[in-house]
Amino acid sequence: MEKLLFIEANTTGTGMIAIQRAKELNLQPVFLTNNPGRYADLFNQGCEIIICDTNNISELIETIDYHFKAEEIRGITTTSEFYIYNVSVLTEKYNLNGNHPNVIKNVRHKGTVRELLKWSKALYQPKYLIIESIEDLTEVKENILFPCIVKPVDDSGSNGVLQCDNFETMKIQVKELLSMETNVRNQEKIRAVLIEELVEGQEYSVETFSYKGSHQIVGVTEKSVESAPFFVENGHIFPASDIDCYSKTIQTGVMEILDILGWETGPAHIEFKMKDNKIFLVEFNGRLAGGMIPVLISYATGLDLVKEQIKAAAGIGPSLEPSLKQFAGIRFLMSNQSGEVAKITGLDGMRIPGIIEVKCRIDIGENVEKIKNAYGRFGHIIAVSTDHEELSKKLTSAINQIKVEVKERIHL
Repeated sequence: MEKLLFIEANTTGTGMIAIQRAKELNLQPVFLTNNPGRYADLFNQGCEIIICDTNNISELIETIDYHFKAEEIRGITTTSEFYIYNVSVLTEKYNLNGNHPNVIKNVRHKGTVRELLKWSKALYQPKYLIIESIEDLTEVKENILFPCIVKPVDDSGSNGVLQCDNFETMKIQVKELLSMETNVRNQEKIRAVLIEELVEGQEYSVETFSYKGSHQIVGVTEKSVESAPFFVENGHIFPASDIDCYSKTIQTGVMEILDILGWETGPAHIEFKMKDNKIFLVEFNGRLAGGMIPVLISYATGLDLVKEQIKAAAGIGPSLEPSLKQFAGIRFLMSNQSGEVAKITGLDGMRIPGIIEVKCRIDIGENVEKIKNAYGRFGHIIAVSTDHEELSKKLTSAINQIKVEVKERIHL
């Protein structure tokens, strides 16, 4: 049986789903990881697990060559933002379907994305600066307008993203980001920070799928984001209901983004706002959306984008025709304070029609942190409805029913 190799995965469940989708396509999944304990369900997936240094491309190649013949490998992929570059190097080496490493290198650097897109007339062009040292920041001090957004150029999940209202706050944040040597996967970080104009307004994301240079928009997700100074997504609804008047603008802008960046194959998650009747690109992500958005799309349309990603990696053309038409939404469980979980109520006896998933990944006695990024979310509620307004009400009612009491830690 031909092999489908996974180089790590995300930790919210999509990666484990992907393993099962490979099996459904009659492909034998093989999971390469430097830490199998990172994934709660990995040992229940019935796939081969190989432990190696997945952050080291040379060791990855050596491991793959030791275990497999090249002709056995049908595809190589990942559901983790942090491994799309390593996957691109491997797919090029083994002549498999994927994106060129230079393309991935560019899209993984938020500053480079701004540079590549800055001449586009279809996009709103924000003011921005790429800072590589505190000295750089001091030199451009007079050119910075407040408030603004400070973010690392190569992280994910809103990690390190902060609204800064003055220079001193900004300097502290830039210094902290530049001091970080590795990310959550122990990979070396790029020592650069992106400072950009704050653009207000409703945030959305376009979910796209490409195959050998041909692009298709799957739909637009409406995003709910926690207020400044942090920008944590606390919920989504797919599809968005109030964006139809911009459909042509979105189509034009998104296709230009994909073409300029050289995107060829697989899913992309493009976060944006509307500004001056143009798309303002918040971020480009060369992967499936996080935050359970692929699951919402499945509930809303019947499309299984995880399966389509596996097909694309294996060189099989996508099937993107929806079989359902309804709205699906999610709200995340999170805490506005750090401490120990003292009590959880409302999870049992959820009787709201249309609620189809209720999950909480913490227990009484565990510690939680005040929400600052997506890694602080510890559960979710998913609902469906044929009416957007009704769905919003269901989600609000359900999330308000769940109470997580957190007591402050006592420092002795």
